[in-house]
Formats: sequence, structure tokens, C-alpha cells
Amino acid sequence: MAIAVTLLEVTSYFYLVDSGDLLPKDRGMYIRTRILFPSVFNYGCLLLNRAVQTKETATEVCKNDSMIATVLLLCSVTVWVHYTLVSALSVFVLPVVLSAVFVSKKKMRLICAVSLAAMCICAAHSYLLVVGDPFLVRNIAVPFFLVLVACLLSNIIMAYIQEGKADLLSSYRVQLILDRKVKMDPLTNLYNQHTFFKKLEESVRLAEQQNEGFSMAILDIDNFKAINDTYGHSAGNQVLEGLSDLMGMVFSPKREFVARYGGEEFGIIFKGMTRDQAYERIEQLRRHFSDSRLSYIGVIHVTFSGGVAQYQPGEESSTLFNRADAALYEAKRKGKNQTVTDLAQDGIAVPSGA
Repeated sequence: MAIAVTLLEVTSYFYLVDSGDLLPKDRGMYIRTRILFPSVFNYGCLLLNRAVQTKETATEVCKNDSMIATVLLLCSVTVWVHYTLVSALSVFVLPVVLSAVFVSKKKMRLICAVSLAAMCICAAHSYLLVVGDPFLVRNIAVPFFLVLVACLLSNIIMAYIQEGKADLLSSYRVQLILDRKVKMDPLTNLYNQHTFFKKLEESVRLAEQQNEGFSMAILDIDNFKAINDTYGHSAGNQVLEGLSDLMGMVFSPKREFVARYGGEEFGIIFKGMTRDQAYERIEQLRRHFSDSRLSYIGVIHVTFSGGVAQYQPGEESSTLFNRADAALYEAKRKGKNQTVTDLAQDGIAVPSGA
């Protein structure tokens, strides 16, 4: 808009000079009042607005306010300078329409009021300086009518935008719920088997690309069938929920990815951890669980066994999983209620520290 006004003024200047309508004594005044001063003001406003738009700490609301304030100032300067062109008042339609796109409904009404106030001031300025125009009142009334129509249309546009946002938010929430149902186990609120194996494959891929190691573990609740057979499936569910809640307190989502991938089996991926570090985390969990009241169902003291394996460069996710599973089997064979680590270089699973 600022560039268009400047080009129009320069073109008008040369046209008036060539036609003889602009006398030599008036040319300096025309350049100052119609070209130089308005252009300096307009481009100064644009530079200030650009500074706000590119400022990292500026909020979105602040940027929107700056944009609309700049447009209002450009419109006011344009109409004030070109007071003989009364129809120029119609440019105040622009900030009114922009307000519906960028700001809230409450602020949109404020901008409509400010635009109308600026129009009144500019219209009074034109009315006092333009003499002998029989159509002056009509030429002022038409832009006012257009701006009032723009205010009404902006109100409709804002209502439509808000309705669209509400529909979009509702759709997003539905999508989140569906996505959660697909990825999560409903009983424990942990990730399910499908999500666990996808995460395992992703971890392998990232380890190859970024040369960042990781480890994984498989946990299995000991004698889980006996719990179900003795006290019923509700007691078994209570154990699963209790262990899951404890894992949520012991493990960090930033470092550990926890999933229930089987009936009483859990998988954990330890980001950036060695086998021994993962082992210590599992042992911490096992001790907490063993000492808590959550591990007692009637006369049965519930425990779990774990198997830990560290990713070896070049291996597939299934190979890593099988090594952790073999370590878990070894923990079961050695008496349960313990964690065993896999020594990939030896091809055997032994208790950590052995």
C-alpha cells in the first residue's frame, strides 16, 4: 500500500508538471507534502512493524496488533494527505477486514470503532478544506457506508472463524482419543505391543543414524497364573495396574519408553543407556515393587523377573528383542525375582555382576 501510494504520487507529479497544472512555484510544496513527508512516515511505520514481526520474544497477539496499527496509520496518512480525493476514505475498509482475520471478536469491534473515528477526523478535514464540491457530503457518506458494511461482514467472518476453530478443536480431540485407543493399553494406560515394537524399530534406526546406543528390558510377573487362579482376574488386573503405576513414578518418559506388550509382560526401552545402567533402573523398580504393599495379593508375595540387553551396532530389532527375552528366560530359570543381563559378546545370559 505504501509503495502504491508513493508510485501514484510520483506519477501524478510528472503528469501535473507536463500538463501545466502544477506551477513551478508550487512544485516544492507538492513534493514535500504529497511525496516526501507521507513516504517517510509510511516507511517508518513499515520498518517498526517489521521489527515487531521479526522479534523472537514478540507474541502472536502483539504481532497482529502491530500489523493492524500499521495499516490504520497508513490509511489515515493517505486520506489526510489526499483530502481532495474524498473517496479515499474507503481505504479504512482494509483494517476492518484484517481485524476479523487476526484478532479476537472483542478487539475487532474496537478496531472498527477506531477506524470510524479516524474516518470522521479525516472526513472533517476534507470537509473544511474542500470548497465548492456539491457532491462532497455524498462522497463522504458512501465510504462510511462501505466501512459499516465491512464491520458487519467482519463480525460474520469472525463468527465463522470461531465456529471453524471450535470444529477443528473438536476434531483434534476426537483424533487424540482415537490415536490413544490405537496406541495405548486400556488397563494399564501404558503403550501397547504394536506401539512398543514400532518404537523399538525406530530406536534401532536412530541408533544407526546418530550412533547413539540404547538398551531394552523385558519384565514378566512371576507366578501370574497362580494369582488369577487363586484370587480371580480382578486381582491379576490389580497387580498389573499397581506395577504400571509404580513404573510411572520410577521411570521418566524422557529416558524410558514403557509398554505392556503381553498379558503380564512389559517392555522398556532405555534411551542412551548402557546395559548396566538399564539393569540398575530395573533393579530399582524391582526393589520398590517388592517392598510396596502393591506386591501382596492375599498370602501371595508378587514379584517379577527381568531380562536386559544392549543394542549392538548392525543388529535388527528382532535380534535385540530375542536376546532380552533369553535373558528373561534365564532369570526365570535361576529362581525368579531377579534381573539378568545378556552378554552379547559371549552369546550367553548371566546375572549382572556374575
